[in-house]
Amino acid sequence: MLFFRVLVLSLLPLLAVGQLTVQFPTARFVTQRGLDNQGRLYVAARFPSLLGTDQAEAQLTPVAAGQGVATAWQPLQTNVPDGLLLGAVVGMGGWYMLTVRVLRAGIPVGQATVQPVGIGEVFLLAGQSNARGVANNDNDLGAVSDRVSTIDTINHYFPPNFPALFSSGDPMPFAAYVPLTAGKRVFPMGGSSWAWGELGDYLVRRLNVPVLFYNAGWDAATVDNWSNTAKGVPACNLYFCAVNWPNLQPYTNLRNLMGYYGATGGFRAVLWHQGESESIRPSTIPIYAARLDSLIRKTRQDFDNRVIPWVVSRVSFDGQTTSAAVLNQQQTVIQTPGLNVFQGPLTDSIQNRNGGQVDVHFANGQRPAVHPAYFLNPQTIPATMGLSRLARTWNNSLPDSFFQTATPLLPRVFAQTGLVSTFIGGAVSPGDSVLVSFFSSGAFSAANRWEVQVLDAQGRFQASLGQGAASPVRVQWPAALGAGAYRVRVVATSPVAAGAPTPVFAVVPPADVRLNSMAAKRTLALSDLTSVSVVLTNAGPGRATSLAWQCRLPPNLVASAPGTGVGVVSGVVSGTLAGLEPGQQATQVFRVQAVAAGVFRLATEISLSGTTDPDSQPNTGTADGQDDTAMLDLRVGDGTTLYTSPNPNQVPLPVVRGNQPVPVAGKADLSLQLTVSNRTPKINDLVRYTLVVSNVGGAAASNVNTTAYLPAGLVFFDSDTMGPGGGGITGTTLSLASGALATISFRARVTSGGLKKTYAQVRVATPADPDSTPGNGFPASGGEDDEAVVDLRVP
Repeated sequence: MLFFRVLVLSLLPLLAVGQLTVQFPTARFVTQRGLDNQGRLYVAARFPSLLGTDQAEAQLTPVAAGQGVATAWQPLQTNVPDGLLLGAVVGMGGWYMLTVRVLRAGIPVGQATVQPVGIGEVFLLAGQSNARGVANNDNDLGAVSDRVSTIDTINHYFPPNFPALFSSGDPMPFAAYVPLTAGKRVFPMGGSSWAWGELGDYLVRRLNVPVLFYNAGWDAATVDNWSNTAKGVPACNLYFCAVNWPNLQPYTNLRNLMGYYGATGGFRAVLWHQGESESIRPSTIPIYAARLDSLIRKTRQDFDNRVIPWVVSRVSFDGQTTSAAVLNQQQTVIQTPGLNVFQGPLTDSIQNRNGGQVDVHFANGQRPAVHPAYFLNPQTIPATMGLSRLARTWNNSLPDSFFQTATPLLPRVFAQTGLVSTFIGGAVSPGDSVLVSFFSSGAFSAANRWEVQVLDAQGRFQASLGQGAASPVRVQWPAALGAGAYRVRVVATSPVAAGAPTPVFAVVPPADVRLNSMAAKRTLALSDLTSVSVVLTNAGPGRATSLAWQCRLPPNLVASAPGTGVGVVSGVVSGTLAGLEPGQQATQVFRVQAVAAGVFRLATEISLSGTTDPDSQPNTGTADGQDDTAMLDLRVGDGTTLYTSPNPNQVPLPVVRGNQPVPVAGKADLSLQLTVSNRTPKINDLVRYTLVVSNVGGAAASNVNTTAYLPAGLVFFDSDTMGPGGGGITGTTLSLASGALATISFRARVTSGGLKKTYAQVRVATPADPDSTPGNGFPASGGEDDEAVVDLRVP
């Protein structure tokens, strides 16, 4: 068998050693055996060891004597460096303990078991209520044998204020199997064990292999309902057709059962029990055979064009009358050459079927305290035990010859889902971008896609995150799926096949960890030591885990680490912190000393976090402006040389985008800046005012006249380009090309003390400006970009 191996990106690097765990199969899973009584059981397991393993093996051991044939150790996979293994073990029909082990240099280093698991018979049930089971005081007996299994849950209910049965069309759960005892349900529709638990007892005794049932039966469903929904046409209950059944039921359940369980476990056949509702529309009975034929062919088309056998019962009794016409139509389908349909039971002959009463539905009249085990002596079934008689009738219609000639569908594709990983490692939080990896086995079509699905801890579907063509698939964890326990699986689309999911893992709230640094002294003599405190604060909402920070020292600065959890290696100071609760702050300290005078700029960054941070990423460099970095300046002696922390891990930063408007053709866009040479002059000092006029418009500007307005206590002194006029100090007329700027200046003398504000504006200009109007400013500023102000204070 050829296995396709892909790169697994996961959290495994965080693990050193771990326990071998088996993800698939789960206890009581049954895979379909072939006509040769052999079956393939896919196995997915994990052994998270950094050392890797040379070999993974599995073997089957019968749970009890006579319930199978023990196998030797069979290779599952060679070379398991990343701890994820996928393979298959082959055995004879039976009920087994599966043992999986991994070896390194021929020595077992991990082992796990799953029991019981089966190689036997798997059936799909379909039709109407006598296939589904009504579950209302039916006194079902269930199976006495431990080797009959089911999924004890359903996916349907009657919504409030909605006049139709609702059954989800969502992807089906990762199954947990239980014994099919009395009162157990049969996923997705069976409300009780009905007659199927007892039928399982008959088959286990006759065939000596385990049996597994899935149930897609649907109350009141006609063959028309089934064939229409298989073609994408909604259907309704013809006895009370107020609204269509949602999700293209009943067919959707049958199709999903084939994809989610049949692809990895196989099936012997569909057991079809339907016909009681056909009398409600007698005019359609003549096309019953055509519709059932169409349904059968559609199921095969939807199951990768594989020919699953059908066993069609002959049933028409609606509680009052029987219909030979319906029986004839069913017989026509059974006898259609090449359709691979087998004859099922004639249930119309079962009289007083409802606990001894005439009714369309079956029921047992009682449920004895001790299981009567009628399969050991079928002739002792009382007339009041309608379900037990139904089980006996079905058993009689599945003779040994059926199991020798009805070629089953065997599993032939499989996948195992790798761990879910964020791009920076660590725990997953809502909103994270994640990678989901997987292994696959078997042939998938070129058009196949891998869908990533989220399950809850119990394996129930929660959401689809997206699709990809190959491993790993990049998806985003939905913000709506908050903190909690989840599993993830990949599901192939062509053919449909659900992969073994991940183990349960926690999705945690993000933690916003902010970093700050401070020094006991920032101005030092050359021989001074100072303490540097690194402060980590968690603003929540979640707990931060596995935190680490580092500060790469600038040249000519040395450090010692007096604090707990802080170390110094090769000029890099680093610290670690196991966790930080929401709202909590932690401080770690180290000392530094300069060996040269100058200005030292220390940059510190969080280098590792086990929790997603909503506004920063660890170890992405100290120049990205994120709040997990901190800058600290130290001045040592009189030196002016600047020494900065190295920043080798800086991720590429985006190109700075301009914030100016796009130039408008035919208009000049002028802006003004105003500066003063000294903002703290004394009385009688001269200060120089500089005005910078810029044109970022699409057209040249002409006749540009700029005016500054001096406050009281400042008097114009001189200028080469400006002089008194226009109500202030006015510059000469300028012409500015598009993209050009010009500078003009003047001097003024300070004549009195106090706070002085000088205003300036473009007073005249042509052509029009798109975002300002010349001359409309001071003394009442309009806040436009052709205005400016600067202040100074005179003691």
